[in-house]
Amino acid sequence: MVDPYAIVALSNTVHTIKKREDAIENTKRICDFMDPAVMVAATDGAPVKLVVLPEMAIQGMLPDFKAGNREAHEAFAMTIPGPETEILGQKARQLNTYIAAELYLVRDDDFPGHLFNVAFIIDPNGDVVYKRYKSTSDAYEGGALGTTNPHDIWDEFIQKRGNGNLLDAFFPVAKTEIGNIGYIICHEGAYPETSRGLAMNGAELIIRGTLIEPQVGMGMWELQNRAHAMFNQVMVVAPNLGPQRNDDGSLFDLFGGQSMIVDHKGRVLVKNEGVSAGDSFVSTVVDLEALRRSRAANGVTNWFKDLRTEMYAGIYEQPIYEKNQYLNELPAEGWLAREAKRRGMNIEKLVERGLLTAPSSN
Repeated sequence: MVDPYAIVALSNTVHTIKKREDAIENTKRICDFMDPAVMVAATDGAPVKLVVLPEMAIQGMLPDFKAGNREAHEAFAMTIPGPETEILGQKARQLNTYIAAELYLVRDDDFPGHLFNVAFIIDPNGDVVYKRYKSTSDAYEGGALGTTNPHDIWDEFIQKRGNGNLLDAFFPVAKTEIGNIGYIICHEGAYPETSRGLAMNGAELIIRGTLIEPQVGMGMWELQNRAHAMFNQVMVVAPNLGPQRNDDGSLFDLFGGQSMIVDHKGRVLVKNEGVSAGDSFVSTVVDLEALRRSRAANGVTNWFKDLRTEMYAGIYEQPIYEKNQYLNELPAEGWLAREAKRRGMNIEKLVERGLLTAPSSN
């Protein structure tokens, strides 16, 4: 039995780090704001059991490193566990809550030379109990930051992170006393397969952290979050970044805010409608047992019971983006040009298959 509890989704101002140590100061700053946010959220009548941070909350938007810039990568490389998770762990113990967040340029000793974008969850004892590596990414992720997509080291990643199990490698879920939790990182939320993979591995609550403009203002952010929730009968907690604060005190906003929490029917329970000039948050009380009753009911909107999986499997029999491109080499300078060519070839491939129809030329 899981009693109703409150969830807090932080939308903090962004302080882009200039050196590795700045991430520690940012984490402390976020924790300082977490205290009043949790205190206020608890006045809704239930204890706060989960606090979530968006992607880039701790590091901001780092400089353009380019793939292959080993010196810069080494200077900014993170670890999980590390000093940031230690600070968050202390706060988790103090507040008796789970805390979910993300770091990129994360070093992993199992994959020497590669750096990853990683979501993680810390339990109320202060321990890291979950890590998920971002596995659907755009060109910026690899070319400008030099991070590795696990799909690009497919064979090795499945073996080392999932013991040969695809779902556990790419779509791990934290099984906790407040529910089964997964994390979608930013661009991954544009793909229905990401949330479906987590849901098919048992997720009941999915965190979806961050989306940039103009997708937020044009409605993609809310549409995607509600669709993930409704199609998979999960709650979606979607924290988005606040504005960036510069050294001179000025602000600019690239993300548009609109943090929200959506129930398993796709209904927005709470949403920050405006763009804040500082740190903000949304919170609401959720009832996991109500979600579980809905999922176990033999009703029309229990989608999972009607899945014809053999039929759907045929959709993906032919690969589009080839795996293992960096299994035997590290991302290097010129990655963006190579990636642009690869993705252009993928579009041509889809036209040849008849999946896409090329527009008429004038």
